[in-house]
Amino acid sequence: MKKLLGWLRNRVQFFRDLVATDRYLEFLLGEFLDFLLSMSVRKWIFAVLSMILLGTSVTLIYHTNLGMSAWDAVTVNLVNNTSMEFRHANPLIALVLMTIVHIIQKKVPSLMFFFPLFVSFLIGVVIDKESEFLPSVASLSIVFNLLYLLIASILVGFGLNLMIYIQFPLPAIDQFCHTMAKTFHLTFGQGKYLGEITAILGSIGLGLIYHTQSEYFYLGFTTIYYALALGFVIDLIRNPFYRFLGIQTFQLYADNLLEEDINHEHIVQASRAIILNKGKLLILHYKEEDFYLLPGGTREKRERLEHCLKREIMEETGLKIKVKEEHLIIKEYHPDITFENHYFMTKLSSDKVYTKKIAQTEQEKQAEIEIKWIDVKDVLSLFASHDTDSGKGMHLMEREFIALSSIL
Repeated sequence: MKKLLGWLRNRVQFFRDLVATDRYLEFLLGEFLDFLLSMSVRKWIFAVLSMILLGTSVTLIYHTNLGMSAWDAVTVNLVNNTSMEFRHANPLIALVLMTIVHIIQKKVPSLMFFFPLFVSFLIGVVIDKESEFLPSVASLSIVFNLLYLLIASILVGFGLNLMIYIQFPLPAIDQFCHTMAKTFHLTFGQGKYLGEITAILGSIGLGLIYHTQSEYFYLGFTTIYYALALGFVIDLIRNPFYRFLGIQTFQLYADNLLEEDINHEHIVQASRAIILNKGKLLILHYKEEDFYLLPGGTREKRERLEHCLKREIMEETGLKIKVKEEHLIIKEYHPDITFENHYFMTKLSSDKVYTKKIAQTEQEKQAEIEIKWIDVKDVLSLFASHDTDSGKGMHLMEREFIALSSIL
C-alpha cells in the first residue's frame, strides 16, 4: 500500500510539473493538483471521517421534531417534496452557491470549483444511508429530541474542526459566507449571519412553492440554536481537540542538556497571544532589561489555557480579547523545570483599555513593561536583530521569533 501511494504521489507530481509549463492548464488544474499533493493518507482518513460526522449530524436532526438548521431546511424542502435524495439536493445547492461566489468574484471556474460539490455529494450519501436505519425520535418526548440535537451539534463541532485542522477546502456554504463578508466589508462571523438569513429566506421561498407552511418551512428551534450557539460549540471543542490530534510542537533545550536529564515532573504551562489589529501586532517591551515578548503568562492551578490567556492579557495590558485557535506549542527544557508555552491566535473584543483592571506583579512593574503595536512586516526582523545585554531576554526573543516565524 505504501509503495502504491508513493507511486501515485510521484505520478501526480509529474503531472503537476507538466501542467506548470502551460498557462491554461496551470489555471485549470494547478490548484487541484497542489491540493492533492498536500494530502497525506492521515489527512484523507480525517477528511472522510469529517464528512461522516457532518452527515450524521444532519441525519440526527432530520429525525427530530425540532426543525432543521437554516441551510439544511433548504435541502429538506427539496428532498421531501421532489424525487431528490440528499445526495442530489446537497450538490445542487452547492452548485448554486459556488456559481454565486464566482459571479461576485468575477472569477472563471477551475477544477476546484467542483470539489465542494463532490464533498456535498458524499455528505449526502452518508445522510441517505444512515436515514435507512437511524431511529426517529420525532414522536418521542422533547428530551430525546434535544439529545439528538445536542449530539448533532457536537458532531458538527468535531467535523468542521477536523476539516480546518487538515486545511481541507471550505464547504460551499462557508465560501459563500466568506464572499458575502468581503463584498459587504463584514467580518466572517457577520458573513455567517448574513448566510443564515439568506438560507432562511431560501427555505421560506421553496416552502411557499411546495406549500410546506404547515411544517414551518422545516425551520424551528434547531434553526435558532444553530444560529446562536453552534459557533460557541465549535470554539469550545476546537483547541482541546487540536491538542488531542497533535499541534505543531517545537522543543528547545538548555545548553548541554541531555534527553535523560529532562525534568518531566516540574512542568509550568503558559499561554501566549498573537494579537493582530489593523495590520499591527501587540508586543511587550521590557524596558529595564530591553527585550521584547509576546503578551501572556503562567496558567494557574485548574485554569483553562484560554481563560489564563484572557486573564493575563487583561492584567498586563487592560485589553479584553477573544481567544481563537491554538497554533503552536514550544517546550523549553531546563535542568530543574520545563516550560510549555501555548500560542493562540486572538483578536480584540474592543479597542477599550480597562486601565483599572491592569494588575501587574511587582516583578512586572520593576521590568517597566511598555505596550507596543508593531507592523506585522517588521515584527520578525525586530525579534531577530534586536540586541540586549540580558541573556534571559535573548533566549525569550529567540523563542518568540520561532513562534512568529511559524504562525505569521
